Amino acid sequence: MAVNQGGLSLVELMVAIAIASFIALAGTTLYVTTVGAGKELYDEASQTEQVFAITSALSGDIRRAGYRGNPTALSTYLVTTRGSTGVAGDEGDYPAVEFSTTGAPTAAGNTSDCVLVQYLRKHTCASSDEAITACDTNTDGTVDTVGAVVSVHHRFGYRLVSGVMEGVAVIHPSEYDSAPSTDSACNATGASSGWSALTVANSLYVDEFEVEVLGQTIIDADNNCPLGVNGASPCDSHASYSNPLGLDCGNTVSCRVQRLYKITVCAYPGSTDGQCVPAAGGSQPENQIYVEVLASPRNDALIAKAY
Repeated sequence: MAVNQGGLSLVELMVAIAIASFIALAGTTLYVTTVGAGKELYDEASQTEQVFAITSALSGDIRRAGYRGNPTALSTYLVTTRGSTGVAGDEGDYPAVEFSTTGAPTAAGNTSDCVLVQYLRKHTCASSDEAITACDTNTDGTVDTVGAVVSVHHRFGYRLVSGVMEGVAVIHPSEYDSAPSTDSACNATGASSGWSALTVANSLYVDEFEVEVLGQTIIDADNNCPLGVNGASPCDSHASYSNPLGLDCGNTVSCRVQRLYKITVCAYPGSTDGQCVPAAGGSQPENQIYVEVLASPRNDALIAKAY
């Protein structure tokens, strides 16, 4: 007796397996491509974020540079801005912006790959803060009042070291009775260095970092006459108005100094030095990130006349 048997023939089964294999292969390829594209987008976003986080933080610090709180008298303000040497042009123990190990920039065109920014911030005294003068005013080795809020100058630094951006944020060394254990100078190295990485070395190579004084205006603090410009009365009564900028600042004239800074960063994936080509618009090397930001302190630097 004949019996009908259902199922697939060998040929049909092989065709079905082949079709399923093509579908699985297409799905796997799509998955791998999608994941790869997603990772590439994530890496690019991460690299861009690292650069813009640095330029945003630094430009914000520069805008706050030189803030001294609210001194009630000019003499109080001058104590925070100039040292005790009476040297012409001295910007004091807490210059608003310092370049590398050379101190405050003095002219347009000055550049540096390490910048230190100083301004006043609130600090809550802890029991371990006996070395901070504002927390131990009688220097007896004991904090006056734990939990007291005082105003002290802070230092914020940015530097480029071997393709990696580094940063430091500390209370300014001059606020201590003696040298602090953490070294925040531009040339700090070793265990005492307070600098730490701001960018990820295997993700981004920072080829260029530069802060430049793009321009500066120096003004006689007594009558608001710009130095270097022989103008109308009363700005025509002093020889320094027509002399080079800043010639007599701190010597015969008290000055206000306004500076404009340009921050430049160029970075890319990889580990090869010297590949940045800003004019290439990001195409050389591939995925180049090039940023220029302008920033100016809200607070003028004040250089007092040496009486």
